[in-house]
Amino acid sequence: MNHLQTPASSTTEITTVRDASKVYAQGDRQVEALRHVDLTIEQGMFVAVMGASGSGKSTLLHLMSGLTHPSSGQICIAGVDLASMSDRQLTQFRRDRIGLVFQAFNLVPSLTARDNILFPLFAAGRTADETKVNELAERLGIRERLTHRPDSLSGGEQQRVAIARSLITDPAIVLADEPTGSLDSVTGQAICKLLRELCSEQNRTIVVVTHEPSVAVWADDVVVLKDGGIVERFQASEYGDAQSLAAHYQQVVGDREASLV
Repeated sequence: MNHLQTPASSTTEITTVRDASKVYAQGDRQVEALRHVDLTIEQGMFVAVMGASGSGKSTLLHLMSGLTHPSSGQICIAGVDLASMSDRQLTQFRRDRIGLVFQAFNLVPSLTARDNILFPLFAAGRTADETKVNELAERLGIRERLTHRPDSLSGGEQQRVAIARSLITDPAIVLADEPTGSLDSVTGQAICKLLRELCSEQNRTIVVVTHEPSVAVWADDVVVLKDGGIVERFQASEYGDAQSLAAHYQQVVGDREASLV
């Protein structure tokens, strides 16, 4: 049996963000990090969320991962309202159904690559699926590195281990926060190509937060955030390369700035 064909559920698992806002207290004032965001992502889509620092893109990712709660609005992953769960249920749901990939990799230094991949299963008290680990490692090009600890792996290899860890539970959605930010451009593009293949071949839903057009160009759709709100959503295929996409992104952000003058 091939464990890597498609996510476990055969039903369409749509991710929705409905009128979501997030307000933080900063001293004696309120800061609105996200403002009335509506976003629908169908199963098997690769979506890039672009925006400058402070635009709200990381806040959106944290809401979608259940790491923080919206001040208002609703977040549904695979049809499940995150607000409907207790903290314990949410922790289990995030562990089982949401794959997280971070810029800093977040691997456990004392564990081998194999055990880092299996960590979500260990945390859940589930039996290790060695066949699936080996298939993932083979697919990600790290089969020969499974017995190595993170300090003996390259940055690209560490990120591939992190991606394998995010997939080991067969999640409904993979959320990646600046996954190429700590990598050189060549390795970063290899990771983008890998995410694109995982999306296309396995019907994975992938959301990548980035400020780099060279990353966004691999996506199906690009969502542009500015000042906590979505200012445009467009198909990356409308632009032939990263330079063309970057030019459009700058136009979108510039037009938004001009409209506020």
